[in-house]
Amino acid sequence: MEEVITFTWLNLGLNAIPGALLWVIQAVVRRYPPGPEPNATYGYRTKRSMASPEAWAYANRRSIDLYAVYSWPLMAAAVPFTMYVDLDTAQLVLYSAMTVACVWPLVVIERALKRGDHLDNLP
Repeated sequence: MEEVITFTWLNLGLNAIPGALLWVIQAVVRRYPPGPEPNATYGYRTKRSMASPEAWAYANRRSIDLYAVYSWPLMAAAVPFTMYVDLDTAQLVLYSAMTVACVWPLVVIERALKRGDHLDNLP
């Protein structure tokens, strides 16, 4: 028996939450950025990013940019997932993608910090 997919605005809203949440996080952090010096309360906080002010600035700027880039495809994917996939599967895929989108910047930024990419833009 074939399952019927029904489009509802509620389902679209539920499916758009992962992308919207990432976009809101990056917008808030972009609007209220962490200070110029590493701190233990707000910002991209890892051992490498807190090693110097240059690493801190690079890691925070790069994480905000990556969240912005990852949020749009997630929000765009909500529409076809709402129209063509049942709600449980759509949410599983979209929320899993959001988890990856939250963790992947750690990999990207930590590799860049290890290579010293944050030092390339110094005067």
